Amino acid sequence: MLSKAQNDLVTQCGPGTPGGKLLRSYWQPIATDEEMPIGGHPLPLKVMDEELVLFRDDKGRLGLIGLHCAHRGTDLSYGRVENGGLRCLYHGWLFDINGQCLDQPAEPDDKKFCHKVRQTSYPVQQKGGAIWAYMGEGQAPLIPDFQFLAASEEKRMAFRVIQHCNWLQGLESSIDPSHVSYLHRLSAGPVDGSLPGSNARMFSEDPYPRLDIENTSFGVRIHALRKMANGENYLRVNNYLYPNGTTPASSEPPPVSGYQGRWYVPIDDTKHARFEFVYQHKKLDKEGFAKTRNQNVAPDLRHVRRMENRYLQDREEQKRDDSYTGMGRHAPTHDAFAIETAGEIQDRTQEHLGSTDIVIIEVRKALLGAMKQMQATGEAPGLLRNPAQNTFPDFICTGDYIPDGEDGPAYCRRVLGVGPGGGPNKVAAE
Repeated sequence: MLSKAQNDLVTQCGPGTPGGKLLRSYWQPIATDEEMPIGGHPLPLKVMDEELVLFRDDKGRLGLIGLHCAHRGTDLSYGRVENGGLRCLYHGWLFDINGQCLDQPAEPDDKKFCHKVRQTSYPVQQKGGAIWAYMGEGQAPLIPDFQFLAASEEKRMAFRVIQHCNWLQGLESSIDPSHVSYLHRLSAGPVDGSLPGSNARMFSEDPYPRLDIENTSFGVRIHALRKMANGENYLRVNNYLYPNGTTPASSEPPPVSGYQGRWYVPIDDTKHARFEFVYQHKKLDKEGFAKTRNQNVAPDLRHVRRMENRYLQDREEQKRDDSYTGMGRHAPTHDAFAIETAGEIQDRTQEHLGSTDIVIIEVRKALLGAMKQMQATGEAPGLLRNPAQNTFPDFICTGDYIPDGEDGPAYCRRVLGVGPGGGPNKVAAE
């Protein structure tokens, strides 16, 4: 349970808020590459309560500037891409990718003041199939070279979906190891929306995972250990990434084929974009993923099953135990139901956390601690500025069978070749 003040701290994203300042200290994905092709149309976006437009100029260069023209506030996403920038339709003012006004054709030649007018603008980069923006102060850090962002293109893909609730609800669902045993339970066959071959039925064999947590340089490592019906000890290792990312491993039996990187980027305090970076150790079946997505995500980037249609819940399907929810087999839709129906901004002063919520508690502590660190030092945790240090030799995201008597942290030490006295600080669930 959080106090009202704490809940405000971890949910608010606007300019000037502590949470907004923390989120802006890191690069954030704002669109996928496929949404902004060469020659594509300007794309209006709302990111962390700021209205912006993403566009390519006539040389193909990306720019992210304020949506409303500095002259009279007209929406620049309707503008013309020409002459080195984006031209407002109202009076023809032209802005380049850095927000600088280049031309004011309705002004007399001797009274133009282009050099004095500048739109809000933010630097953008492409990485891992997405377009990223840095909306913070000072010099931008590096975008992390996680495997799911830096691997060859044939092994990864990216897409986004819009969810109608606060971003933290999405993040907390993604790091929660125990909900998989119920929310995604199916009677037979694979779960749509996970990695190929995944099957969430294995989680129902032991719905009470033994949890361990380790603090890392990039966030929190999460271990969930289950006893399978055949006696095997199944360990799933996921991660929380500062400040709003996660990496859930494939839910298939070992050896796992890959995992996902997820970013939960606020649109405003009551909506967010869930970015999915799908990674596989071998060539990815992109056509299969695209087909599943197109069947479950509408052109407005929201789930086909949504709150307005009660997620198309089928009570007869639920009675037959075809799915625990009666909401089909698409796991991300199940997640959307769970987080959106908690309210636009969940009131965490009214919750009652149990023993399996240690991960939720630890990540909230990490967020609040990161804000305190920023206030004290001006620097957010986990920022990378030296390219030589933009590696993650201690990053693990997988599922595996482990011997009796071994726990998650011991498994990671063994895999990483770290002795019992080394490695990250362990925080164990009682």
